[in-house]
Amino acid sequence: MTKIIELAHALGEEIAKSDEIKNLEAAKAAYEQNAELQAKVSEYEVDRKLMAEEFSKPADGIDEKAIADLRARIEELTREICANELYIAFVNAQNAMNSLMADVNAEIKFCIT
Repeated sequence: MTKIIELAHALGEEIAKSDEIKNLEAAKAAYEQNAELQAKVSEYEVDRKLMAEEFSKPADGIDEKAIADLRARIEELTREICANELYIAFVNAQNAMNSLMADVNAEIKFCIT
């Protein structure tokens, strides 16, 4: 390995030990293991596909009531999912990790420019 790759590897190992990564892993596990929340996420994804299929039909074949019902249910699921504390914790942990990576990348860029 070149010295740069060795340093990148060491940096990666340190990032993997960071609180941001540990928090992200814990938040992700809690989010993924919550059956009620995952059922809502799955229903949301299915309903989005159904709505896309409905919109892909010829104009004279679109079922406006189905679209209205799907839209209402998707909005309801979105509110419920986004209000869930496990989802909020997962999103916050993702944001913290992304911020850490942005800071690392900014520091590297600063050093080479």
